[in-house]
Amino acid sequence: MGAEIILRRVELRLAHEHRAAHGTVSTRPTLLVEFRQMHDGTAVSGWGECPALPDPGYFHEYTDGAQAMLTNLLIPAVVAGGSLSPDAVDAATAIAPGHPMARSALALAAEDLTARVERSTLSQRWGAVRDRLPPGTSVSTTTGTGPNSDAGLAELGKRASVLAAAGYRRLKVKVSPSHDVAPLQAVIDSLRATGHANVQVAADANGSYRPTQPAHADALRRLDALGLAWIEQPFPAELLVDLARLAQRLDTPICLDESVTSLGQLRAARALGMRPVVCVKQARLGGPRAAREVLGWCRSHNFDAYVGGMLSSGIGRAADRALAALPGATLIGDIGADVEYFGADVTAPFAVSDDTVPVIADPAAHGLGVTVSASAVARLTSESWRWTIENGAPPAESRRQ
Repeated sequence: MGAEIILRRVELRLAHEHRAAHGTVSTRPTLLVEFRQMHDGTAVSGWGECPALPDPGYFHEYTDGAQAMLTNLLIPAVVAGGSLSPDAVDAATAIAPGHPMARSALALAAEDLTARVERSTLSQRWGAVRDRLPPGTSVSTTTGTGPNSDAGLAELGKRASVLAAAGYRRLKVKVSPSHDVAPLQAVIDSLRATGHANVQVAADANGSYRPTQPAHADALRRLDALGLAWIEQPFPAELLVDLARLAQRLDTPICLDESVTSLGQLRAARALGMRPVVCVKQARLGGPRAAREVLGWCRSHNFDAYVGGMLSSGIGRAADRALAALPGATLIGDIGADVEYFGADVTAPFAVSDDTVPVIADPAAHGLGVTVSASAVARLTSESWRWTIENGAPPAESRRQ
C-alpha cells in the first residue's frame, strides 16, 4: 500500500450551545485529514483538522470553502510533491497563503504522522515544559432563555459556579454590545457567592464593538471597572490603531484574538505601543509551526499568551494541549475536559482531575497523544475523499454516509 491522504467531513453536536457575537452554534461540521503510510510493515496514520466554522462570521474561512480549497488545490499539491513530511507539506501548501485553516489541517497531519513514526509525542518534539494544564473554557447564555433575561443570567451564573467547582481556573464570558456588563456581573457574583472568587474571568467580544460608537465606548469603560483578567478583541481584527488607543485608556489588558493572523500583526501591535495578551490559534496561523513561532516570540518579548480553541474535535484539541504546554503559553488557555465540547467525538473523552487536564490523554499513544477511534470516525463522517501519493491520481467520487 502506498501513502494515502483521506479527507473526511465529520458532523459533531456540541454538548453546550455556543453563543458569541458572530452567531450561535449547536452543531458543527469539521474537516479531518488523515495521512496514512506504511512503516516497518504497519500502516501508520497522522491526523489533522480544519476547524473552520460553518459560516464566515468569525473568520473568512468557512467549512464549505475550506473543503473546496483542500480538495481542489491543497491536497493535489501535496500529492504532486510526493512526500508527507512537514517540510514538504509546508512547501506544497505555500501556494495558498490566504487559507491558513485549510493549510493547518495538512501541516498538523504531517507533524502527527512524523511523531507517530518516530514513536514520540508532539509535546516532546515541540519542547513542552508541563505534563498537566489548568483548565479554562468559554461560557455564554443560551438563546432559549434570552441573553439578558433573569433566567438567562441565573443560568449563566450557575454554569460558571459548576465549572469552577469542577476545577476550571479561568472562564471567558462571551459579550457583545448591550449584552456585556450584566452577564459578566452575574458570573462574578456567582463565583464569589460559591467561594470561587479566585477563578479568573475574562470578556470576549469577538470584534463586536466599534470605536466610533459612543455607547460602545461607555460600555467598555464599565467593563474596565469589573476587574477582569482581560477584554478580548473588543474591535474588529483590522483596527489595530484603534485597539492600541483603547489599550492606553483602559486599565484592563486588551487581548488580541482575531487580529493575530501572523507574527507580523503582533510586531505591528508592538510598534503601536501595545503589550496585549495574545490568543494563539494554530489553525488561524496556518499550522503548529507558525503557532510555535508566535509563542516563542511572545516569550522573548515578555508578552503573555494563551492557546485558544476553535470548537475543534479531540484531534484539534490534542494539538492545542501540546502547544499550551510550551513555555511561551503563560496564561490559562481554552483547555477543558472533552465532555464540555461534544456529545460524541472521534477520540476517547477525559475529564478534569485535581484541577488540571493531561497534555497526553492516552499515555500509550504517540503523536498527538490521543487514539483516534476508527468506528467513531466512520459513524460521524458524512462525506469523504481519498488520494494516493503513488500516481498522483485525483480523488475518487465523494462518498456520502
